[in-house]
Amino acid sequence: MSKEQASLDKKYSHVPTKGSWEIPRKTFHYSIGFFVLYIIMGGVEASDVYPILTAMLCVVGSAEVLRFNAEWFNRIYCYVLGPLMRPSEVKNRINGVVYYLLGCVIVIYFFPIDIAALSIIYLSWTDPTASICGRLWGKYTPQYGGKSLAGSLGAAVVGTMVTWMYFGPLARYPLSYQPSTSPVPLSVLSLYGGLVAAFSEGISNLFGLDDNLTIPVVSVILLWIPLVGFGLGHA
Repeated sequence: MSKEQASLDKKYSHVPTKGSWEIPRKTFHYSIGFFVLYIIMGGVEASDVYPILTAMLCVVGSAEVLRFNAEWFNRIYCYVLGPLMRPSEVKNRINGVVYYLLGCVIVIYFFPIDIAALSIIYLSWTDPTASICGRLWGKYTPQYGGKSLAGSLGAAVVGTMVTWMYFGPLARYPLSYQPSTSPVPLSVLSLYGGLVAAFSEGISNLFGLDDNLTIPVVSVILLWIPLVGFGLGHA
């Protein structure tokens, strides 16, 4: 290891090393899903959410610009948020939080709040689950584009369970989908939701974009098409 690399590693020692399990990052990922579920069950309106998220996006985006142009600020930034970052985000890559917020703003602004929230929950829960399953069992299954069948199956299972709970026992107010009036049974929609979650996670690397952006956007589009576009959500 060169002296320069050793110095860099010491400066940013709070950032997990490449190949680690990224436990703090995954924990943060999962926690956002619970938070989104909590506020959506309270009947929050899109107009109450996206201005706040937009403001947060501006703040975080400005911090990214500053840290890439001021070494002292980058050290502080990585000291505070290092456990949630990846080594590639220290010097050369925008923090995934920016894409996370951007994806949330897009889906909440342009789509019904309920399916927008579900797409964010897919991101929060299926993405880290796919990563865990991929690390544990990916070597035993086919791999493609940096992904594995094991990871995709994990995402599909979680996506199916989340969709069933979201539109079933946890439903609290009129949604884009009503099991009692829709021609599509909840069981079928749940399986479709699992496929949507697995598909959006599985192809995220193909676009060359951060999966924190592509997963919610692709998911919400694939949910909107049958439920709202074709009117299958309710009679």
